[in-house]
Amino acid sequence: MKPIRVALLDDHEVVRQGLIHYLNKFPDIEIVGDFESSHELMQAAGSTSIDVLLLDFVLGHKELDGVSLIRSFRTRFPNCRILVLSAHDTLANVSLILRVGAHGFISKNEGLSNFPKAIRQVASNVTYLSSEMSYKLSETNYKNKLSSKGSYDNAHPLLSTLSAREQEVIRCFLTGMTISEIAAKFNRSVKTISTQKNSAFRKLGVSSNNGLFKVMKRAKQVKP
Repeated sequence: MKPIRVALLDDHEVVRQGLIHYLNKFPDIEIVGDFESSHELMQAAGSTSIDVLLLDFVLGHKELDGVSLIRSFRTRFPNCRILVLSAHDTLANVSLILRVGAHGFISKNEGLSNFPKAIRQVASNVTYLSSEMSYKLSETNYKNKLSSKGSYDNAHPLLSTLSAREQEVIRCFLTGMTISEIAAKFNRSVKTISTQKNSAFRKLGVSSNNGLFKVMKRAKQVKP
């Protein structure tokens, strides 16, 4: 059997080199590229055959990342499977990542021994999630169904009420990025980003930056 051709995108060299060193131990996995930026990845992917892309969800301020990168890569390379790698392993983030087309999620908090399994599973057209995350998502989906019938007071993470692009804008805004910087990052107009931010504020029931930080702090304290 041919080895699974894997490409890595992460803006931290120590992460890339550590994964490459570990994954090279497995004869059924071949590293065909490692990239620091989404621009480098997009350029190389046109001439490199990739079965599984191991993709860091959050990159630098000037890099296309997150939802936009997943959607863009899937549009250009529909046959490649995407396994998202991130330390941002909240239910809201994982739900969003799967909803916009990724084929699995592995946390940077998981052990290295899980990575070959995750890559093989995603390459086999099976979604990969840790057993703990699978349980949490199943439990949350069950609670959501009960809540829709008026029989359960569900405390789902607040970001799930936003559209994918609104979540992107708020994620970047919370890191300190300005409207102009977010617009440049995702190649959208300042007006569009401002509209998406204002829409997110309305859905979250806040009217100021301080209100947003307070709401998000409370949301993080909610236990799924």
